[in-house]
Amino acid sequence: MATESTALLAPHALAYRPDIDGLRCVAVLPVVLYHAYPTLVPGGFTGVDVFFVISGFLISSILFKDLSRGAFSYQNFYARRIRRIFPSLLVVLAVVLGLGVAWYLTPALRDMAETLYAGAIFGANIQVLSRNQGYFDASTKENPLLHLWSLGVEEQFYMVWPCVTAAILALPYTSALTLQIVLVASSFLLNVALLHAEHPWSFYFPFCRFWQMATGGLVAFRQRQQGHKTRYPGALSVLGAGLLLAGYAFLDETSLFPGVDALLPTLGAACLVVAGPSALVNTYVLNQAPVVFVGKISYALYLWHWPLLVFAKARYTVDVYRPFYMQPYFLLLLAFGLSVGTTYGVENVVRKHRSPRTVPLLALSMALMAILGLVVSLYPGFFSGPARLAATAPVATATSFIVLDDEGQPNISRMPRREPPTVAKLLAADGDWAPNDGYAPLPRGSQFGEYEYAWVLNPGDDDNLVMVLGDSHAEMLRPRFKFLYDLARRAGDPFPTIVFLAQGAHPPLPCVRDHAGHVEIVRRMQPKALLYSSDWSQFLRPSGDGLHDAPRCCAAGYRDDCAYQSWGDVATLLKAFQDEMTRFQDLGINVFASSLNPEGPRFHYRNMLAGGDIRAIAPVRLSAYRQENARLLSLLEGAIRGANATIIDYAQNQCYNDVCEVVSTARGEPILKDDHHYRPYYAKYYLSVLDQVVDAVYN
Repeated sequence: MATESTALLAPHALAYRPDIDGLRCVAVLPVVLYHAYPTLVPGGFTGVDVFFVISGFLISSILFKDLSRGAFSYQNFYARRIRRIFPSLLVVLAVVLGLGVAWYLTPALRDMAETLYAGAIFGANIQVLSRNQGYFDASTKENPLLHLWSLGVEEQFYMVWPCVTAAILALPYTSALTLQIVLVASSFLLNVALLHAEHPWSFYFPFCRFWQMATGGLVAFRQRQQGHKTRYPGALSVLGAGLLLAGYAFLDETSLFPGVDALLPTLGAACLVVAGPSALVNTYVLNQAPVVFVGKISYALYLWHWPLLVFAKARYTVDVYRPFYMQPYFLLLLAFGLSVGTTYGVENVVRKHRSPRTVPLLALSMALMAILGLVVSLYPGFFSGPARLAATAPVATATSFIVLDDEGQPNISRMPRREPPTVAKLLAADGDWAPNDGYAPLPRGSQFGEYEYAWVLNPGDDDNLVMVLGDSHAEMLRPRFKFLYDLARRAGDPFPTIVFLAQGAHPPLPCVRDHAGHVEIVRRMQPKALLYSSDWSQFLRPSGDGLHDAPRCCAAGYRDDCAYQSWGDVATLLKAFQDEMTRFQDLGINVFASSLNPEGPRFHYRNMLAGGDIRAIAPVRLSAYRQENARLLSLLEGAIRGANATIIDYAQNQCYNDVCEVVSTARGEPILKDDHHYRPYYAKYYLSVLDQVVDAVYN
């Protein structure tokens, strides 16, 4: 949200317009309120688009003025940007890094440090884009520096815009106007063309956003040619305010944004700027002293509010345990106070300091911050305080700790509890994921296909073959098969070759591109046993109506409400799944398929902690879980039974007498690494329900 202020009347400065600062207020407050209370201002995120227009207008106005006077130099231009942007940003980055080191485990600290490094070189938007993370994704919202994406877009705009404005001034009026319209239109059309619910290119890619800043530039060009003469300024300002309010009120996370919807904040901001400082809304709203004051601290407020909200959520994931000073309203007050202090105690002081060393020192400091972020991203375990604490927890590898049920099968939930959970044990669940240990990747030219996600255990016995298809819920089972293999090898017993064609976020359903190829491989290889395992409820969670010719799976990571899938689509997909299993059964293949396993927020270690203390640890009732998912369970298990396949019910090992513990009764350790993936120790020692898959090869 970097925007040029003109309070200091340097030679390049423009006549100060307090209504522009007021417009900044109208831009930043919806963003802040949306992040704190999303339902209060559902379209508040569009305030960022308003900032883009303001930034384009002010920067273009300065460039037009300097270039026309022959006073422009890149050195001075970027020196002003450094004085404006770096002081507050350095303070915020330093504080965020310190809190991240103190509170974040290795994966979260790595993600944050990568964004810090990218943000320090003004490429956070590219970094987030490279990870294919949407702005509204739950995982993205856990990054306290996500909001730096907008600074990246603006600074990338500033890299090219001086050349564009120079070209504009060198052209006749009509040609210059045409050039700008072409730039705005081409950027806007690219933004619309790349708009996709599952791919964030239109949101983060700089040229998809340049049209908004170039719109501000077009307003500056018009003002340079015609001054503030505007027909019907009052009506124009009311129209602009109406467009902004419509965006704030009627857009939300489900909107395909930016796209055409971004016209609301963009045109709304442009109308208010064109209307001029004496227009109706500008005079009676934007020019008012409190509104102008918030606008003056808007940059710092934007920088501070998001990290505070994210860190509070990370420390207290369960809202009921949050103390008042971690509640959003208090954090917004804190952000406001920090913004006032940062703006007037740091930014303005540095900007007024005219030493020739100021800019080089700021640039050097930002370079060092980038290097520090890079180092922390490469070695997060060394810097993470919680990771060092988690390392003190014993690793669950001793088979003597396995608890058995009444039938002698491993059961993680049977009481009495032998060891209590500790903070270190809970933290140790984070990132506990090593499913490939003991497996080998399939070699090039393999008859199982060349899939980078394909792994094999005990290769070479294709006459006694087990194949596993699925997503990460198939991958998480590998430790059990490796455990059985080690037991068989020590006993001198035969053991089949096991091939996994499993990839995260790719369920074994016809709505996945690679699935047809997997089916053909199974048909050709005809294994003795075939296992399907998936997080079915993630991909089959419809909220739409009607039937579709080619039903789609829901987006991984619960990234949308899946309005494009209906229960009719789910039935169609599972009928195709049943037919597929039936064909394999007819070939003499023993087919197994997993049902739903108890999972959810209660299983996540973060929700068992509050501010570094153990708070919320409560079991899940199996009957309640099955009732909550009754419709999907009926369709899924009906399809498996309809194919005469065998249901793999992980609850046999996970639950005891309807109680599904979230931490082991043996050692007080989380069973899952997050809210839906088994940890390796649990899969290895407890998932005996999988043993029948191996037994089917030799029986």
